Amino acid sequence: MPHESLQSLAQSKRWEELEAAWLTAIARPDAAPAPLLEVIDATVKAGKDELAETMGWAWLSSMKEMHSPREALRLGRGLLLRLPDGEQLRDEILSLYKQTHSDRPDVDAWVDRSGLRAGKSVRRALRFLDVGLRLKEDSYLIHRTDDVAVQVIETDVDADELTIKDARRTRTMSFEAVIEDYDVADEDDLHVLQQLNPQRIEQLVKDDPIKLVIGILRCHKGRIDRDELKLLMVPSYVAKDKWSDWWGRIRTGVNRSQNVRIEGRSPMYLVYDPVGTSLEKQTWPTFAAADTPRQWLEVLEGYLRDTKHQKAEPDQAFVHRVEKALLRHVDRFCKHREPREAFTTALIFDLMAAKGLPFSDKAKGTAGEILRSLDDPAAIAGSVGDTRLWPGVTACIEETFPEAWPRFFAEMILCAPPGQCDALARRVEKAGRGDLLPAIVEQAITEPGRFTDAMMWVWKGPGVNVDLPIPPLLEMFNSIMTLVGPARLSEGRAVGQSAGEMRARVRVGLSAKGYASFRACIESLDLALARTIRLQIERAEGLGPSVQNEMLNIVTKAFPGLYVKETVSLWDDESVLYFSRSGLRRMEAERDELVNVKMRENAKAIGEAASHGDLSENSEYKFALEERDLLRARLAQMNRELTLARILEPDDVPTDHVSIGQRLTLVPEAGGEPIALTIAGVGDSDLQRHAYAYQTPLARQLLGKRLGETATLSLDGAGELVYRIEQIEKAVDGPSGVSEASSAASAEVSPS
Repeated sequence: MPHESLQSLAQSKRWEELEAAWLTAIARPDAAPAPLLEVIDATVKAGKDELAETMGWAWLSSMKEMHSPREALRLGRGLLLRLPDGEQLRDEILSLYKQTHSDRPDVDAWVDRSGLRAGKSVRRALRFLDVGLRLKEDSYLIHRTDDVAVQVIETDVDADELTIKDARRTRTMSFEAVIEDYDVADEDDLHVLQQLNPQRIEQLVKDDPIKLVIGILRCHKGRIDRDELKLLMVPSYVAKDKWSDWWGRIRTGVNRSQNVRIEGRSPMYLVYDPVGTSLEKQTWPTFAAADTPRQWLEVLEGYLRDTKHQKAEPDQAFVHRVEKALLRHVDRFCKHREPREAFTTALIFDLMAAKGLPFSDKAKGTAGEILRSLDDPAAIAGSVGDTRLWPGVTACIEETFPEAWPRFFAEMILCAPPGQCDALARRVEKAGRGDLLPAIVEQAITEPGRFTDAMMWVWKGPGVNVDLPIPPLLEMFNSIMTLVGPARLSEGRAVGQSAGEMRARVRVGLSAKGYASFRACIESLDLALARTIRLQIERAEGLGPSVQNEMLNIVTKAFPGLYVKETVSLWDDESVLYFSRSGLRRMEAERDELVNVKMRENAKAIGEAASHGDLSENSEYKFALEERDLLRARLAQMNRELTLARILEPDDVPTDHVSIGQRLTLVPEAGGEPIALTIAGVGDSDLQRHAYAYQTPLARQLLGKRLGETATLSLDGAGELVYRIEQIEKAVDGPSGVSEASSAASAEVSPS
């Protein structure tokens, strides 16, 4: 329960409910002490001292079970300051002092001298113990008012005195006086370093900057900004040109420190927390927030790295907590029929136990239990995508199915990650069951859209000596290209995966080993087949720019003449469509209307027709779908034409023969009036004006002919007549349009 709810119960004096809610709150290992202490304060303030003592005692007992004696003592001190009359609490605190200072043979004497049992002021008694039990020879002290640092030279408990030395003199004082006037300091406290051991500062700057920073923070009330730290260190201890590097080392050290953190940006502060946060406390929120096996594994690997860096052992309580959480996730996945996620999660126990996390034997056997419960264990085991877990996958299969594992390994090839297929095949071959592999290869080739990684494994060439039914590379290449071709063709090929996932698998497989299989595929091709391969690659939008360009480069290097183009007339160039400016504008406007008006109206019509009920008998719905297909086809055609579009400029139009963008004067050989005819661009045909797009059959009969040559044409319904080309004029004047001299029968034209 949130501490705000506990506070609300205390303020409303609902004491029975508060006590029940309190027991729930303190049972949480991550319960924050400060808010709970506020609830104790509120209970004491309300005059419910006995209830407060009961709550405090329950909390301390819970802390002793879940945390170390030192952490329990830290909490107990805070409770005793709020509940000074609790005799049972006093006894428990003294017991914790003895546990945490068991290395001191005189700890009992110090406990007795503190006066805590005799009713002495709790605050003074706790200070006596906190400072006194840390006094020993060679320890350091800081004066509470003038910051003078001293070193303890000698202690004499029987004589109740000790000898201390500062930078100027040595003197003897009683324990009582020292405890009253001094606080215990670390050897790397800045005051200690500056006054008693200045040469150590240079050593810490070089070897352990974060330890030095902690010493500085202790002298600055636990907080210092970056600029203040720079003024303190530069140039006395850190050269000006080395500051940035040194600050970078500080930031790296902060990431690994339990006691120092960075706050803010401008200014940026270093903050010291004397209590600190254990690695386990830092790790748990991240682990709890994760929700996939991959994320849990990454958190635990990070935790293990950090424990090794700190030269510490994994905390048993933390590992037990993680184990319980993972087992709950396994149960949840099983209940929701997600066997792959359950199995993958269970594998974390085996992997991390091998690396040093002390998981129980029961947890480590979970993966095998899951496999035994499955109808198709090979499919689930093979689908584990995280390669870090694969040693556990194969080991689990072998242990769980000691007789049948070769068969399972063979079946796993169909769904295994690409890097595991060869390893599985070699294990099957080594077990003497290579006869299982041909059927697997056949299945991968037959269903490449389902078993894409396995298909690409066959494409790359299995690393086994078994005789496998592998087709020629060119045949496999053609099959693979169907997986990455135009979206309307390839998306329907994906089974059990998205089209994007399928295409990504193909890209990885094709580019493996420097495109070795593709290079081998094109070695034996002739120029005609190479041209076909090139077109396939250019149209394979699923390859992506990088793989597509690299494959085209490989083809070009193998067939240098592939891209040499023969000189062709304007009208025979299939890579260009010539338009007039007005014709191009008309097509762009038509496309815009198609996309923004007609297709939107069609989408609305489909929705309205679908809302009428039974679609099988809904003619309006079927008609709307048919119209949608027609609109889509028209849009695809227009997009292709606009992609190839080029506006014909006057300089493109020849004058020595008939071409696009010209106005011709034709004279009937049998006599009669001459006719003006224009060879127009795409979309500029106008029969009434004798304007013909250059792609029309009539225009094709004229293209390429010269002055004086004849052509047999059918114009104005007069039947076929022989016409002589009397005159050729340009019908394009550039950006301004057609020539003013052009007749009404001609129009500004451009090649399409």
